[in-house]
Amino acid sequence: MTTPDAPATDLDADAATPPHVRRMIVLMLANLALSTLLAGLVLVFQEHLLDYQLAHLDLPAGTDLTAARETMRSSAWSRVLPVALVALAYLWVIHGLRLGERKAYRQVVFISVIVLLGSGLTLFQPFPWWLRAINVAKALVAVALLFLASRRQVRGWFAATNRHHVADRYSS
Repeated sequence: MTTPDAPATDLDADAATPPHVRRMIVLMLANLALSTLLAGLVLVFQEHLLDYQLAHLDLPAGTDLTAARETMRSSAWSRVLPVALVALAYLWVIHGLRLGERKAYRQVVFISVIVLLGSGLTLFQPFPWWLRAINVAKALVAVALLFLASRRQVRGWFAATNRHHVADRYSS
């Protein structure tokens, strides 16, 4: 507990964060863990993934397989590298969620929709079962996040008229 003269700490913010917001944070961390797992597996099994994709693509006769493989290799790297940037963004959004910032709430909804669409699109691509399974898990986490974000308690916590985080931060 803080005294009126002492600044609020992160432990105070944890105690003030409602359980439904903490569940959203856990789901965001689960999504980040799944993304990290996916990136790691794509990196480790990159050659197997490329072999699988080349075997399942309908390529026209005479296609340069080496060039197609290199193009696909760069797209595999494009899935791995953004995970670090996403991790930083998630940490920033989680901090905002803990403070009750409406902007962070909107970002969670936006991120969840993007993850849901991205994970759904991978189901139409030639990927092995394990990559599809991770993307289905990511989609389920995104659906759960959207469900939590639509709850009345969550919307109330992040309502534009609810300025509890500003008042708590600067109260004396």
